Amino acid sequence: MNIKKRWVAYCSGNTRDATEDEWNNFVLKIFLDWRQEMLELDPNLPKKTGKARTEYADAHYNFTHFMEGADVYQELIDLEHKRHKP
Repeated sequence: MNIKKRWVAYCSGNTRDATEDEWNNFVLKIFLDWRQEMLELDPNLPKKTGKARTEYADAHYNFTHFMEGADVYQELIDLEHKRHKP
């Protein structure tokens, strides 16, 4: 599902009344979904859960990496200025 459709669904169809907090929470959700997807595809991810895995994720899939390399981030940027439109 594209980002606009996900945003509309996230707002239960009422994007006009969406708050800044709702937008920020939506962006965070998209980032966390992206990060999880990247980690699942990464063969170098440490097998054990815990500190090593968290540090690896923070080093390779932080928000800066998301902004610089994720196609979905560009979709968020494109949607941001018109996010209140139905």
